[in-house]
Amino acid sequence: MKTHKAVASLISAAQNELRCVYSRNEAEQTALRRRAQSGELLKVYDGIPSLYANTAYWDGLTPPERTLHMARALAQEHPQWVFGGLVAVSAYGFEHQWHLHDDCITIVTSDHGSRQCHQRLRHVYMPDMNNPKTHHEASGLSLISPARTLVEAAIDLDFRFALPIFDSALAKGITKEEIAADCVQWRIDYARVFRLLRYANERSENGGESLARGTIIEDRFLTPRIQVTVTDPQTNTEYRVDFVWKLDDGRVIVAEYDGTQKYVDPAMTDNRSIQEVVAKERARDEGLKRAGATEIVHFTYADVIERTPLRVKLIKAGVPQVETSA
Repeated sequence: MKTHKAVASLISAAQNELRCVYSRNEAEQTALRRRAQSGELLKVYDGIPSLYANTAYWDGLTPPERTLHMARALAQEHPQWVFGGLVAVSAYGFEHQWHLHDDCITIVTSDHGSRQCHQRLRHVYMPDMNNPKTHHEASGLSLISPARTLVEAAIDLDFRFALPIFDSALAKGITKEEIAADCVQWRIDYARVFRLLRYANERSENGGESLARGTIIEDRFLTPRIQVTVTDPQTNTEYRVDFVWKLDDGRVIVAEYDGTQKYVDPAMTDNRSIQEVVAKERARDEGLKRAGATEIVHFTYADVIERTPLRVKLIKAGVPQVETSA
């Protein structure tokens, strides 16, 4: 009974502290394993220590929240650890695609050392890790600096997946100068970082649009202007469009990123029916054409992730491609 009460207390405390539950006590470890076997708990991290969470509670968390829950528990057990990777990206609130989370945790170390890395624990060598280290009050974690987080993302991720992180960071006040200065301390090829700095734009409205723009650039299409305001001359209605290409021959191509929430989330639809949402979109397209758009392309997140559907739509609309990738 004492063990049962102790474990219940551990679980309650962990959830209140927004972290996973663990114990170094052998009897409590056994009780946690039993609850995992019964399905009440999930074993979410099989390491030292092993981490658990209430099944229903865990199912209600987003991937970034899950990553931070694991990191907070590990930080409690290993207070000297400094976190990087998607832990830092999530803690700083930088936009990114949730599918990038693979249940692994990244920590940084100032020496190469000879250690047995757990398969869910990544060690990243940073010889000057203490220089950019910061205690992040909101998450309660020791993190690499925001600028170092961006450099690491540039190194580890494909351009199109790193661009949303850079766009979001600029929107939160991180400067390109800070990021460039951090590169000086890395003995790496800086080309990936500076390419992202060239295209990063704080005016991007969300991570989905940033991913779309990154994909457009990777696929060698002409870089669009973003978040452009146009006015319907008939109604004087102003529209802000996601992507615009104004071509030398006078054509104006508009592309709109349509998230699925646009049709199913009451907060996005103002509780209108799908038919009403579609009708409003049609009226918007007509207004954009009166404002000068010669072609209008609509695409979804799935189109962006799969690449080919987006590429086909842009080619069909006449968006030019450059000779070589930028």
